[in-house]
Amino acid sequence: MKSLRRTRTTSFREVRLKVPAQLAVIALGIAATMAVAGSARAQAGSTAIPLQSDPITRVDLPVGRAYPLTTPVTISKVSITNSEIADVVVISAREIVINAKAAGETDALLWLANGARQHFRIAVHSPSDRLQIALYIKIAEVRRDFLRNLGTSGLYRNAGTRAGTGTFQSDNAINQATGKITLPELGFGTVLTDFGTKHLLALLSVEEQNGRARTLAEPNLLAGNKDSATFLAGGEIPIPVIQSTGAGGGGGGGGNVVPVTIVFKEFGIRLKFNAEIVSDSLIKLHVSPEVSSLDFTNGVLISGFRIPALRTRRVETTVDVPRDQSMIISGLFSNEQERVRTGIPYLMDIPILGALFSSTRWQNNESELLVVVTPVLVDPRDPRPQDILRLLPDTALPARDAIQKKLQPANKPPSPIIR
Repeated sequence: MKSLRRTRTTSFREVRLKVPAQLAVIALGIAATMAVAGSARAQAGSTAIPLQSDPITRVDLPVGRAYPLTTPVTISKVSITNSEIADVVVISAREIVINAKAAGETDALLWLANGARQHFRIAVHSPSDRLQIALYIKIAEVRRDFLRNLGTSGLYRNAGTRAGTGTFQSDNAINQATGKITLPELGFGTVLTDFGTKHLLALLSVEEQNGRARTLAEPNLLAGNKDSATFLAGGEIPIPVIQSTGAGGGGGGGGNVVPVTIVFKEFGIRLKFNAEIVSDSLIKLHVSPEVSSLDFTNGVLISGFRIPALRTRRVETTVDVPRDQSMIISGLFSNEQERVRTGIPYLMDIPILGALFSSTRWQNNESELLVVVTPVLVDPRDPRPQDILRLLPDTALPARDAIQKKLQPANKPPSPIIR
């Protein structure tokens, strides 16, 4: 009985000792697992993770403008780097608006529901930054002139009576010694007759002028913002100006000599303008286009020299013009009709026969003028293709002609070596 009891006690103690041994093994396994995991985390922490770079979409906006954006899927998150330069307003689940507030650059990031991400680089600038103004002007004029002269002159003379009209109102055209008649410069056609008598003389002068003229000028000019520019295509005409010698008369021995100076007057196609960029869509423009031509018909004759007059069409105005759009700044339609009848009172009013005692002049002038301006904004860093003129050089080696004599011909043997 005693031995049996001992045996049971021993087995109970062995069981109690075996259980802590199993727990120790499990603890060692857990510790080893944690050590491996910690080592793995430490190794992962020391390894650099490559950064993902999204494609950057550049958005260039002037201050005060907006850029709407619609995404194909729902937007989950939005981030803006500097809200003082630009901000993002969420309109709906797939629509946002980027508002430009101040000059500078900032980034905007969008996270989409499908896991994609969009990166926008927003550059906000003033409307007039780095921009120039190219001004295109068209000046078109059409003139139609009509002139008709019909004149009659008569002379009756006998021993005691003389009566004359028109050219024969005096005897200056008749040589008293020879009786030869010298007519002044009249119209294109003249008829002179004495009707087979010695006392009667009649002169008929007729002329008609009909002409048309068209002028088209297209000056173009480029200038910076708030800068002025001028353009002239034409020439200068010398005009003599007689100077005043004062109350004392001419100086020196040449008292009859009148001093004359020459003043040059410009003519041709002239353009002057000053432009200011108010916004990215509006330009304030002060423009003064002018087209002038020489007019010898209305010129003056000085000392045998004919000084022509100037026919000038000039416009000067300040307007606000939308960019890249044409605006008519000046238009003119002029129609001048003139009829002048000169003759003997009462007799010129007689029906049919009154034409024998009068001269008639008809004149009709029509003129149409149109001035159109088109301002265009040009970025000097990114000019338009039509603003670039590509010139190819004459040769790929521009200095070859200068050194050609120094070059040795290809078939010339090398110089001998002196030992």
